Amino acid sequence: MIEVICDLDGVLYRGDLAVPGAPEALRRLTENQARITYVTNNSTRTPAQAASKIEVVTGVSTDPSQVVTSSQAAASLLTLEDQPTMAVGEKGVVDALAQFGVEMTEDPEKAGSVVVGLDRNVTYDTIARASAAVRSGARFLATNTDPTLPTATGFLPGAGALVAAIATAAGRDPEVAGKPHQAIRDLVRSRGIKEAWVVGDRMDTDIALATAEPEWCSILVLTGASTIDHDVSAADHVVPDFESAVDLVLSRAGQQ
Repeated sequence: MIEVICDLDGVLYRGDLAVPGAPEALRRLTENQARITYVTNNSTRTPAQAASKIEVVTGVSTDPSQVVTSSQAAASLLTLEDQPTMAVGEKGVVDALAQFGVEMTEDPEKAGSVVVGLDRNVTYDTIARASAAVRSGARFLATNTDPTLPTATGFLPGAGALVAAIATAAGRDPEVAGKPHQAIRDLVRSRGIKEAWVVGDRMDTDIALATAEPEWCSILVLTGASTIDHDVSAADHVVPDFESAVDLVLSRAGQQ
């Protein structure tokens, strides 16, 4: 079976627009019985929301069970000693914590941990309370530290920008759960994935994810964060877009 670990933003779509050729290429993968696991550092969406967006943008039917998020990775690291937890993030973060049965609080004096993802409605007060909790000794977890988020009109600040603000105010760096770190690799491996192709647009997350796992082969696409002007030497393959990535995967499998 062909195993593909696929990023989303900057690979299949930018904002609400499909990357040209991506929908057709994704359909070819499914027609060739590939098992696709979507692994995203975007913490804002739940797996159900991410699956719905894939379907809307590409037209390819997608089950939420195919999606692994950095929010889930962060939630998987929390123990009873880390609770209650203060969440800084959107529905993807909040729902992941609920899925793992994590007790929540908004009180920095009670928080045993702080989990930070992208929050596009963040306020100064939120940053102040989160940094106060971290300064008081709460465990500090970041879903990811991606500095930017690719959209149809360019790059917007990513979770890393918000994490950096809290880290600066608190004087402590976070543990990071998302790509390329161990927590999210463990979640992907728990699905029985061994040899796999990893397709992504970021050297420091997607390609580093594959580099950390000897059985995974990386394909960098140039439709998102990375360009040919960056140092792309760590990638096993560099191609223009997802369509070219699928051409490579299917040709190596002897299928078209």
